[in-house]
Amino acid sequence: MKHYDYEEEFHSRDRKQFRKERKIAQKTDRSKFKKTDLETNKEEIAHHLPRGRVIAITGEGAVVDFEGKQVLCSLKGLMKKETAQVKNLIAVGDWVRCAEEGAIEQVEERTSVLGRSDISGRKEQLIAVNVDQVIIAVSVVNPPLKPALVDRYLIAAEKGNIHPIIVINKIDLLEIASPEEKERYEAFLASYTPLGIPILSISSETKVGLESLRSLLQNKTSVFSGQSGVGKSSLLNASFGFSLKVGELAMKTAKGSHTTTTAELIPLPGGGYCVDTPGIRSFGIWDLTRGDIVNHFTEFLNLSKECKYPDCLHITEPECAVLAALENGKIAPLRYESYVNLLEEIASGSKAKTWS
Repeated sequence: MKHYDYEEEFHSRDRKQFRKERKIAQKTDRSKFKKTDLETNKEEIAHHLPRGRVIAITGEGAVVDFEGKQVLCSLKGLMKKETAQVKNLIAVGDWVRCAEEGAIEQVEERTSVLGRSDISGRKEQLIAVNVDQVIIAVSVVNPPLKPALVDRYLIAAEKGNIHPIIVINKIDLLEIASPEEKERYEAFLASYTPLGIPILSISSETKVGLESLRSLLQNKTSVFSGQSGVGKSSLLNASFGFSLKVGELAMKTAKGSHTTTTAELIPLPGGGYCVDTPGIRSFGIWDLTRGDIVNHFTEFLNLSKECKYPDCLHITEPECAVLAALENGKIAPLRYESYVNLLEEIASGSKAKTWS
């Protein structure tokens, strides 16, 4: 028994000594090969590298502007291995740190993001980042005005911390529009103006409304986005005298050609920047939840408290206050159509909507 006690005491003393020595070793060991040290050193090194802004993404890499000097850069190998749910690890508007050989070592934290679901629905596709406002470009007649697409952009802007502005182009075509198209335009203004979001009715052909657009863009970083064929590049050309390439609308399908093939950050005369983006044929909201939809359609919130069921979806439920308000003309049909469309997207698991 005494021998056993002696061994226990010996090994206990041995373990204590080992722990003491290990603590001393940890304090004195400043090895650069530790994971935490590597991360700290990486951040410290990147902080001292040249800082620039991504102004375009091409097939060859990212064009980064370093105070007037533009350099074609590529992602460092380690960054390419990141497994984030983002399709493109860098986007126009990113602030980055680059090594002398043109390798992007660090992407700074973003203040805002305009993104959408990629075609697979499994990753977010970044359209532009670090922008102040998104110009949601739509048109009348050709292609037709699509309120549901506007609501998708509005929710994406809210989620991405970006101020939205709705620009309706081609209002000169209202002169030849059908009664239905004119009625839809008027209904859109009546339905969306109460939301408090700036809405500009513009014509790049007749120059109507361009001065108001220039005023909203001054000293801001804005991204133009919208359906193919609505005339985003034409608006910028007419407003600022640019020579951005524009395309004709395919009359048989009423779909625009993707004239702008890559997003590009463009300095504006008098201050500010804009991002001209390729036209989209689908826009799925990344990580869309029912809460996003409910919070967006604010006119439903107070009414929903009067519904018979607390979890009412306002689709077919009995004694639904929202459906009653819709029937009585207190809720705009255009807004309700968008609401149902978005709920169906969640129910079906679809991440993108194609606009025909």
